[in-house]
Amino acid sequence: MSLPSLSRPDRLILSILLLAAGLVGIGTWLLEPPEKTGGVLRQPSTFFNAGYGTKAAYQVLERLRFDVARLRRPIVPETLDGIGTLVMLEPRLGLDVHELAALKDWIQDGHALVVVPVSSSPHARAGGSRRPASVSGLEEWLAWQESEQDAEKRSSGSADKHRPNSAPMLDVADPILAGIKRLVSQGDRRFRVKSPLRGSLANADTHAFWKDNGGVIGLRIEAGKGTIIALADSFPFSNLGINEADNGLLLANVASKLSDRYRGRIAFDEYHLGFPEQEWSSLAMIRLILAGPWRWAIGQAFLVGLLGLYGAAVRFGSPQDVTREPRRQHREFAESAGRLLDESGATGVAAETLYHHYRDRLCRSASLDPEIDDRQLQEVVRDRWGHEFATALQEAKDAATTTVGRQRLLIIFRKIHHFVERLEHGT
Repeated sequence: MSLPSLSRPDRLILSILLLAAGLVGIGTWLLEPPEKTGGVLRQPSTFFNAGYGTKAAYQVLERLRFDVARLRRPIVPETLDGIGTLVMLEPRLGLDVHELAALKDWIQDGHALVVVPVSSSPHARAGGSRRPASVSGLEEWLAWQESEQDAEKRSSGSADKHRPNSAPMLDVADPILAGIKRLVSQGDRRFRVKSPLRGSLANADTHAFWKDNGGVIGLRIEAGKGTIIALADSFPFSNLGINEADNGLLLANVASKLSDRYRGRIAFDEYHLGFPEQEWSSLAMIRLILAGPWRWAIGQAFLVGLLGLYGAAVRFGSPQDVTREPRRQHREFAESAGRLLDESGATGVAAETLYHHYRDRLCRSASLDPEIDDRQLQEVVRDRWGHEFATALQEAKDAATTTVGRQRLLIIFRKIHHFVERLEHGT
């Protein structure tokens, strides 16, 4: 089945239409606002540009030329290599025991953690070493201060209806709050004022740089050689909250101060928000097949294929030289045709062929119509070039219609050849 063909004007019109459609699509994409992306759960993922996401914060840090990345693998020393600051905002998947131990050792070795813990999560994993989602692991380090009314609101499903905090108190002497006059948080959860730390961090040096009447919102904790910045609410870093008051400046200060002290990338944890790194589906299928019982069969088939290609490509034995035959000349074909006609006695065929050949050459040289009658051609030749040329032309015509010997045939057409050559060359 052949494809339909288009003429050149049709192809030109089609190209113009496609180009115009592409320009319209690009213009529409640039002028229209980006589509809102989010998930079933309202979580501060850097992939979401909805109000509760943190895509704006991620892009702001990129434009400020911070080396930012997304961590989409479990927390182990290998995945934390090269990271100076880890941002973990409301992890929905609980950290297992090994992850929490690796994170603690990593902080104490001289790194920074910016964390907004959660007190509950709907995604619990039963069994194994992973903690239940209601205790993500970070709650072992930080203690909440929450009223009974707030707990009832959360259990009734109205936790998304936040109200702004009242009477914020900021420690403007803290370097993290440099240039900040006002911050806004809409969450209800607060850390304890008197004892915000517990577990292995209970005796760590801590400083509350942001508080309100409900408790502590921002903590700076010195753990070993590292630092933990703990916030009770992720709203200041969200797409909706980053434009409120000086929340954007808080993000920039945290990134700047921690990056100056702890060299490395600023990584946002996406693995514990439910976005693990996944391989390309085709590659994952190949890896699954090679890891199963079929790997030996595939290996043998691959080896047989290589041997087949090797056998088809290798010549067994010494190479043979290629003999090139010399190119035939036109004279050889002419001699062969002449011998064929001579042996078959077809002088009449040769005479007829030669007569038409020289007659066409004569008409072209004299600017005559090739369809001119033979009698008229004889008269024109006699009037222009004399009786001798006309007689030779008549003899050639008679030889084409009668049987003559080959010697006589050669004499007649040699004479005609001589006359035509003189006429073509003007001699």
